[in-house]
Amino acid sequence: MMKYFLLLIALICSSVNCLAEETQIALDHAPIQVNDIASIKRGAKFFATTCMACHTLIYMRYNSLAEEAGVTYDRMPINVKNWPLNVTPPDLSLEADVRGVDWIYTYLHSFYADPSRPTGVNNLLVPNTAMPGIVAALQGQQVFATDMRASRRYFGGHLQWYDELILQSQGALSPQQFDASMTDVVNFLYYSAEPYRAEQNRLGYWVIGFLLILWAMMYYLKKNYWKDIEK
Repeated sequence: MMKYFLLLIALICSSVNCLAEETQIALDHAPIQVNDIASIKRGAKFFATTCMACHTLIYMRYNSLAEEAGVTYDRMPINVKNWPLNVTPPDLSLEADVRGVDWIYTYLHSFYADPSRPTGVNNLLVPNTAMPGIVAALQGQQVFATDMRASRRYFGGHLQWYDELILQSQGALSPQQFDASMTDVVNFLYYSAEPYRAEQNRLGYWVIGFLLILWAMMYYLKKNYWKDIEK
């Protein structure tokens, strides 16, 4: 019994250490706007033309917005079996709910050149990731700063790794344009995880308002029925 207990403790400690290693950098805030349909459409177009070469959204409830952008089953690499490095790219249908939008936004910003990797790039948030640097052409090539110790600082209890990167070359987009493009992609992934989220939120306010009005009506009705008894 003691042997199994020690094994369980070791597994728990291992899991905690893995999580600590994966979250050693501060997550940047993803400035998404859930009601910005134009941003969601731009993100859907980016996903269809760039991300969907490897990733799928097979659990998304399709609607005209996604279909108009080209996010359809017949264009997804669902039946591809032989992936480079023998790593199957994950489906991103629920990635925003599982990881969070800040995690995705930070991940897309955290690629840097690493000649030791088969893809030529690595990622600060997910070390040794198998994902290639598909955003490098837009963002520009990022590498570690020459003096890492001088540039390191703590932010919110985590290492702020963005201070340890320098932009070696200008990409196709300016830093502001790249941020906006990645925001659109994250906004779309957040939308795809639950397409009717905004509609449900609006409906929720109406339901709460109706219940408040009903409560007020019932309260005054009760006061009217019991006014003689209470006297």
